[in-house]
Amino acid sequence: MPYGLPNMSFIGYPLAVPCRGHSGLGLRQVTRADTDAVVEHFLALDPVDRWMRFCATLNPEAIRRHVEGLWDRDGVILAACDGPLFAGPLHKAGPIRALAELLIVGEEAELGISVDPSLRRRGIGTYLLQTGASLLEPRGIRTIRATTMPDNSSFIGMAHALDGTVNYTPDLVEVSFDVATLAAAYRRRRAAEMLRFAGSYPQGA
Repeated sequence: MPYGLPNMSFIGYPLAVPCRGHSGLGLRQVTRADTDAVVEHFLALDPVDRWMRFCATLNPEAIRRHVEGLWDRDGVILAACDGPLFAGPLHKAGPIRALAELLIVGEEAELGISVDPSLRRRGIGTYLLQTGASLLEPRGIRTIRATTMPDNSSFIGMAHALDGTVNYTPDLVEVSFDVATLAAAYRRRRAAEMLRFAGSYPQGA
């Protein structure tokens, strides 16, 4: 598998746990400082993928307005970065290859998710969604909702795999996920990862 996920930073734990040199994907929360990187991620999607993500045709100016408006809303925005998670004195942060926007409305969150075509069907969208749920659960969020197009088979397949409720209408597909179920899956997955991480060190080292 050409990408390690996660490779360096584990959202949802008190401390970042460095594994090995970061040469694959890592997850982190994005902020206003990442506006240009998020815009670049959306612009890298082809017109069909952008249509799937937004259920509308957005030009570059509209995409930038969308991204700039994210920072004024409550929620969690997670990115999978290909390369260094953060910029340093001698390097730039790696580009965003997948993004999950989880914006809070009452006791629910609205989901928008996009994954680079070359990285689909590798579990990245699932990991972003489960990680986001683990961060939303302590805030009392019970349901994550999303709307997509009927031909977005990748997202609809993920929804079924994660026991989401999928409702079809003539023009759109409405999906809801149970936050507690997703967060529990995240904890199980993280526990297994930490065991593998611990087992990679020689005993007595």
